Amino acid sequence: MKLLIIDPDISLVSPSMKGVIRSFPEIRQAGFEIEVWCWRCDDGVDPHHVVRLPVLGARLLGPLQAIVFSILVTLRAFWVFQILGRPQPDVTFSLVPYLSRCDVAHAQFSPWDWENRMSAMGSRTPKEWLERAANLIIRCWTNWFVCTTRARSIIVPSDAVAEDFRRATDRASIEVLPNSYDPARFNLETRERWRAPQRRALGYGDDDRVFIFVSTGHYRRKGFFLAVKAIEKLRLNHPHARLLVVGGVPRTLDRLKQRLGVDHPGWEEWLHFTGSTNTPEQFMAAADAFLFPSWSEALALVEIEAAACGLPLFLTHHHGSEMVLENGVNGSLIDFDPDHMAKTLDRFLTGEWKPQQATLKRALDRDTYAAALVNVLRSAASRTRMSAQPPSASHSVGIPLGVPPLGGHATKSPDAPSLKRIHS
Repeated sequence: MKLLIIDPDISLVSPSMKGVIRSFPEIRQAGFEIEVWCWRCDDGVDPHHVVRLPVLGARLLGPLQAIVFSILVTLRAFWVFQILGRPQPDVTFSLVPYLSRCDVAHAQFSPWDWENRMSAMGSRTPKEWLERAANLIIRCWTNWFVCTTRARSIIVPSDAVAEDFRRATDRASIEVLPNSYDPARFNLETRERWRAPQRRALGYGDDDRVFIFVSTGHYRRKGFFLAVKAIEKLRLNHPHARLLVVGGVPRTLDRLKQRLGVDHPGWEEWLHFTGSTNTPEQFMAAADAFLFPSWSEALALVEIEAAACGLPLFLTHHHGSEMVLENGVNGSLIDFDPDHMAKTLDRFLTGEWKPQQATLKRALDRDTYAAALVNVLRSAASRTRMSAQPPSASHSVGIPLGVPPLGGHATKSPDAPSLKRIHS
């Protein structure tokens, strides 16, 4: 069987592809030959075939590069399968909104939610207005995708994103498959092993209370400036409060530092930037809690990773937070208001509120995610084979255990985990 994967970045750095790439061994074992159409495929990922499409300077367009990539893969698919007449793959797996003529679509963002959040945030600068305009184009493109796609399944990472897509289309089954984390790296033992040496390396003393914020970009959307204001207010009563910011490239961090110098003089005393890192779990070990007041997500993997390390979670009510946060148990909800955030964090530092236990709620580990994804791909391949056979022969096609027949329900088996299986 042949599996065609459509995404511009076949990379473990890409949040949308990380779980899929880590599932490649199980996908191969299931009998799939993997081909990818992309702009970038990292060394070591090793699908069977890689087709690199021309970038044409599209990276300079920011979020609108998605439209360029969508046009390129659509043109290539038409040329290869319609003009040249090459056989269609058994399963075409495309990230939304790239190739609508796919069998399985994978969505890792809700442009409808981000549009609502930007309206609530307000737009003050030309850059912010351009961001709203770009998202409007992406939303329209996504609407066109979900209204024209032939995909029978659309995979989304959270219940909230699923609701957005169900409101947008009734053409496909919306399946929830939460993002997966690596339990070998993110766990309580890792935090215990690295906590003391990492705090020493960062210059933190025993009295310092460290809140960690993790992001590689999109700082405004992820609530970085809300976090800064909250910690600044918190320090009026708790001068040992610190903010540890993990991730980010030098050019972006330089711009943030310039803005901080204007809006928050003296920030260097209590805010530390680590820059990009391949070991975020070691920095999480140095922290006392995870602060992430994001405006819009799908399901932020860093929230799962922080919870796996046993950090109390302080999250705004954004898409995906419902999949990992148990309010009052492993963390606390916070408002989009620095004053409220500071008061909530104050209750944590004074001991007035304490987390009950470290839980992962709906998070999936790598193995469970891979098994669920393989089940989706097998189901799609089965539908492709059935549609390709004459009607008289379709009744003789066997449906593998755990794969739902058309219009039916899956037969449960140990090898066919539910997409909504809870891992704890």
